[in-house]
Amino acid sequence: MSAAAPSRSASRPHASSPLRRAVVATAIGTALALSASACASSTGSSGSGSAAADSFTYWSMWTKDEPQAKVLQAALAQFTKDTGVKVTVQWKGRQVATQLAPTLNTNNVPADLIDSADRFAYAQLQATGQALDLTPVLQQSVPGESGSTVGSVIPKSYLNLATTDGALWQIPYEVLTDQIWYNGTTLPQVAANPPATWDEFTKLLAQRKTARGGAGPLALDGDIADYSAYWTYYAVLRELGPGAFGAAATDKTGEKFEAPGFLAALDKVEALIKAGDFTAGYNGSKWPAVQQKWAAGKSDFLLLGTFAPSETGPFAQSGFSYRSFAFPAFSAGGDTTEDVSLIGFSIPKKAKHAAAAEKFIAYFLAKDHLSGIATTAKNLTPRTDIAAPAELADAKKALDSGKVVETLDGVKETAAEWYTKVFLRLNTSFVDGKLSVADFAAKLKSGSVDYWKMAQ
Repeated sequence: MSAAAPSRSASRPHASSPLRRAVVATAIGTALALSASACASSTGSSGSGSAAADSFTYWSMWTKDEPQAKVLQAALAQFTKDTGVKVTVQWKGRQVATQLAPTLNTNNVPADLIDSADRFAYAQLQATGQALDLTPVLQQSVPGESGSTVGSVIPKSYLNLATTDGALWQIPYEVLTDQIWYNGTTLPQVAANPPATWDEFTKLLAQRKTARGGAGPLALDGDIADYSAYWTYYAVLRELGPGAFGAAATDKTGEKFEAPGFLAALDKVEALIKAGDFTAGYNGSKWPAVQQKWAAGKSDFLLLGTFAPSETGPFAQSGFSYRSFAFPAFSAGGDTTEDVSLIGFSIPKKAKHAAAAEKFIAYFLAKDHLSGIATTAKNLTPRTDIAAPAELADAKKALDSGKVVETLDGVKETAAEWYTKVFLRLNTSFVDGKLSVADFAAKLKSGSVDYWKMAQ
């Protein structure tokens, strides 16, 4: 979306999603050919397409052989057996929302249901006025779970992150967050007492640096700009709270970057850089070299998303036990918010078979089906009663506190071009040790002023 795209409502304090930077090639669509019988009445939320509830077309962000796709395929097949609703599914890959976007304002929208990372659903559907409000789906019963509704099994904290001006444009089925990862086998003392405050964290870093003969214990592939950005973002989040980074991003005067609180947050990151806490060569690395070395035991801690175990697992040393803790609060009782990115279902406003798509959303959120995201795909689900994979148990515990905020305060959606053109370049130089706090803040200020003048 453009830099001038509307911001989200106050109900959201983002996402990237990170889903990761790589774009997966579009897969050839495949159909689930199944016996049909008419069933299911409309929820009444989907306009002219509500009456047609015996079939629907689903476009997915996954490719056919990915674990999530296999979980969804099994659920789709069982859904048709149980309901008679026929489903045609196309495994489109990560660009699914972008591929669908040109059709959304026509009378021939080819998909009734789409899943994607939250930031793409927002940018391509909600921000353009083409997302169906899914609020009525919250009242639907979850099949096989007496007394449960969609709204009762998905925590409100996640639903709020997918709500704009009272309209729910995505219902999540997978949750990603960021943690500081370590090997519980080699660092049992950390597992027994993970650092909760910044002072505890920096003392731990000093101890580990001594144990490593002066080598920095923090792993970072500095050539991935988003990875460096998380150190700065989290520092701002902990110092100033949810929404502060997003407010600075859209401050056309740029003054928020030189405010005392923002500078104090940057000071924390600069102290790590000056102390040599990042592993040698982090600022000249080529992803994934450093994170692979971390998994092999060459450093101790890695700030990364919940995809870290699956991504680094093949390189992990024997007996590696994935443990993690949240980015520490800056003081006792300080901010402990967890950033999250969501993956979930959306329905185009002009979908012809919206009622059938809504029915599947409720069906998939049943514990029997959704559990596959944890057991097969090894990821977190939004349901608090579905156990996390062992390697993500610490992350789930942090999320179950309910203190969540959208990754990067939604900047990748509401100020995406600013983030890419202004912030990332300067932040990489800062985290690489090439800019002081004062220089970084001043350049952010002037760069933002120039950017927003051009964007008007």
